[in-house]
Amino acid sequence: MLELIILFPVIAGIIAVFLGKHPRLAELVACLGALGAVGAALFSISIFISSGAPISDFSELLRMDALSAFLIGITSVVSLLVFIYSVGYMRHEVEEGIIKEDRLARFYAQLSLFLAAMLTGLLASNPIHVWAAVELTTLSSVFLISFYNTKASIEAAWKYFTINSVGFTLAFIGILVLFYAFAQGGLETPVYGTPFDITKINPLYLKLAFVFVLVGYGTKVGLVPLHVWLPDAHSQAPTPVSALLSGLILNIALYGILRVYGIVILSPEIAGFASGLFILFGVLSLVVGALRLFAQDNLKRLLAYSSVENMGIIVLATGIGGPIAIFAALFHMLAHSLAKPLAFLLGGIITNAYGTKNMPDIKGAASAVPVFGLLFLLAVLGVAGSIPFGTFFSEIALLGGALSKGQYLVALFVIVFTVIAFASFLYKASDMVFGNKPEKMPKHIEVSPYMSFSVIALLLLAIALALFPPAPVLNLIKDAGSLIGGV
Repeated sequence: MLELIILFPVIAGIIAVFLGKHPRLAELVACLGALGAVGAALFSISIFISSGAPISDFSELLRMDALSAFLIGITSVVSLLVFIYSVGYMRHEVEEGIIKEDRLARFYAQLSLFLAAMLTGLLASNPIHVWAAVELTTLSSVFLISFYNTKASIEAAWKYFTINSVGFTLAFIGILVLFYAFAQGGLETPVYGTPFDITKINPLYLKLAFVFVLVGYGTKVGLVPLHVWLPDAHSQAPTPVSALLSGLILNIALYGILRVYGIVILSPEIAGFASGLFILFGVLSLVVGALRLFAQDNLKRLLAYSSVENMGIIVLATGIGGPIAIFAALFHMLAHSLAKPLAFLLGGIITNAYGTKNMPDIKGAASAVPVFGLLFLLAVLGVAGSIPFGTFFSEIALLGGALSKGQYLVALFVIVFTVIAFASFLYKASDMVFGNKPEKMPKHIEVSPYMSFSVIALLLLAIALALFPPAPVLNLIKDAGSLIGGV
């Protein structure tokens, strides 16, 4: 069944290409493709959980273990809700004359192929296949970022493509060094999750491989100082694309790093070096991301810098290591992957109502867009680490992990800069939600049922998994953590 997870959105994307004159049919095909991916993913995950062992398919090119199953579940479910939201959002763009209706089929074709590339990266069985799939996510998403064909969107897309291409070149060098290290030790090409004798590998090669992979993939993750493309790309893409970029695609690139990290930390000579780099990049990203939030006036740039901060938290927790911190890293990845798309999608409803993404021009959203304005405030505070979202619990777990490892200075950084991030979000969002709405706004604003369904479903899912995480999810997190040092 593993190939079906990818095949459904691939087929949907190919069909959508030929539906230029039938945009409604293209919407349906894309959503069915995403639904098929969810069905195949959940079925495969259930097989994996029941078997208790990794499963392979497609001549061993595809492989699912705990880490890939965990992220496949997140990616497929969140993507489906974003696809459904896209129907209402893109129809509104057509009604407002922002895009022409005959471009919708192309949008859904590209969105479906983007989803297929993300899922392929998470199911690839070895480093070179992961690299190829992550590169495909760049190629498929660059046209989505430039979809509006404005000067700003085209510049953002080129910046995204150029910087990430340099990063992927560095990551490719790192993978080649890793392959060379295995060959020199008389070992077969590494397959993720399979045992091997680490003592046969030269530690110097492992160190070089990890540095290149971290810097290379770190570019796409948005780790400081490699994050410069991220605010531009997220602010210029259509809102559904921004939700996928910020909530999911960063996970795919981070997955590439975590897989190599899971290999190099098996070497006692490299483990401290690798975790130290994670802590360094994590702290830098947390600090810069948090400090940049207050200076933003564009809503989507605000949420983009929050992604930098949250990726920093995940990488920092991974670097600290140990069962508590690794759990914090993976649970934060889950929570952020739900809360951040939710914030983008709710933000899309508000910016559609006001006709601007400029936060100083948005006042009284609670009365202009009843319910959704207040939910937006709840969502952005959830992104910043507030109850009832999982980010609150993962940040508390991160503090516990840091203190248990004697990382008192790191714990202090976490407390100070997560508080700064929360305060910035509270100030910015409260200013948007409360107050008097502009007189020129329509008295009644229609919110598409597709958009309403998606945000409510995503909100309920985010809160349910935070407060009542089911045992299979917790077990997946525990097993996935064992692959990256959470033992």
